[in-house]
Amino acid sequence: MMRKIVPTIFAKNKKQFKERLKKLIESKKDIQIDFMDGKFVKTRGIKINDVPNLSKYNQRFEAHLMTLNPSSYIKELKDKGFKKIIFHYESIKDRNKVLGLLLYIRTQGMKAVIALNPETDIDKIREILDYADGVLFMGVHPGKENQKFIPKVYQKIRQLRKMNKKIKIQVDGGVNLKVAEKLRKIRVNILNTGSFISSSPIDSLKELDKVFT
Repeated sequence: MMRKIVPTIFAKNKKQFKERLKKLIESKKDIQIDFMDGKFVKTRGIKINDVPNLSKYNQRFEAHLMTLNPSSYIKELKDKGFKKIIFHYESIKDRNKVLGLLLYIRTQGMKAVIALNPETDIDKIREILDYADGVLFMGVHPGKENQKFIPKVYQKIRQLRKMNKKIKIQVDGGVNLKVAEKLRKIRVNILNTGSFISSSPIDSLKELDKVFT
């Protein structure tokens, strides 16, 4: 089973974004950039216009939309060079509309992943799993850094893996070495990390690689 770590850029302004991108740009093949609208989550992050044309980099970029009305972002994100879009089930809630957005993202040539907050029942997405390229479990409540991993999320991951043995499972938030090791044992495919690697990205990613990949 292939596993990988994807560092995350959580930035509240353009200056912070540039600093964090510079630190991470050579660290991994995949990098996630967070977008927050101040509505779906209280924090307001960078705008799409703050992101450079990503096609000039060798990395693959994924966008994590912690926003209301995620469908309105898709065209701009594609134009910027993103290869994967992650949006929250809770930002839409209507299963048919969630399915429609999954299909729309995929017709645009990008991967489409559903994110679930810690309190959301996975039965909400049971019938549309076959149309998603993956499911991202939030290990914390979205929109804030430096939170502790919420233990009940482990069981939700186990439940989804029993439900669908092939789907790619991604986890974001609250990561440390102990959490990473537990997530490896329950067959998580992708681990996102931001706060844990913020002070020393290269060294911290090497430590995570040892216990997760």
